Amino acid sequence: MSSPKIETITVRDNITAKVLIKGEGQPVVFLHGAGGNVWDPYLEELSKHYKVYAPFIPGHGGSTGNDQLQGWWDLVLYYYELFDVLGLESVNVIGHSFGGMLAAELASTDPKRVKNLVLICPVGLWIDETPVTDVFSLVNTPDVLLTKMFADVNCEAAKAFSTLPEDEEQRIEAIVENLIALTEAGRYMWPIPEKGLKRRIHRLTANTCIIWGDKDGLVPVDYAYEFHKKIPGSRVEIIENTSHYPQAEKLEDVLNTTIKFLSSTPVANK
Repeated sequence: MSSPKIETITVRDNITAKVLIKGEGQPVVFLHGAGGNVWDPYLEELSKHYKVYAPFIPGHGGSTGNDQLQGWWDLVLYYYELFDVLGLESVNVIGHSFGGMLAAELASTDPKRVKNLVLICPVGLWIDETPVTDVFSLVNTPDVLLTKMFADVNCEAAKAFSTLPEDEEQRIEAIVENLIALTEAGRYMWPIPEKGLKRRIHRLTANTCIIWGDKDGLVPVDYAYEFHKKIPGSRVEIIENTSHYPQAEKLEDVLNTTIKFLSSTPVANK
């Protein structure tokens, strides 16, 4: 197997991406959600079976020139361009949390490229009303914020957002700091349920597997079956006694589920 490496890819003028590339065989693109580094053991094992591309999401410290990415669709187009630069014409895509929503968007708008799709505890896909990257929509009242971000506004993680500064800039800083702290502490939240792909999700033709943990108290496991109903031909795999980051508790189960699914519909090696 080839040695793990990180390549700096120029995607557009003044916008570069650092891409972790490992392994050989079928190409797999993994799109991180929050707390991307907790997926390292999963990616390491996955790379023993596939050639894994794990782009650092723009805006998460792995890229430069991110002020030129103006919104959700710009981010989608950015990844299409990255795929082109990497020569990925037929590919498996795995996405976790926010990365899952992005993966589903890529699969629904370019079905000829994305052949297999794995969604691991993705952000809500069935409603499509507001821009995903609009952080400023979160600076209203704490009650509105909590209602948008959490399935249960009384849950432990929501308490971190119950009191926020009055000043708008300070509120945004506090929101970001709380998100980082919660991720690092392993206290997970369900970000912004009204973000999604309501008008496009029915166009998904990729072979789709939805992997979900059964003990994430902030997101009912029933949500997995909501995804299943909205995505034609999809299947649901529940990893018992795991949370929003199921691979952290049952790495082998998540890995085996992923490999078994991806091997069902091979794509061309690139």
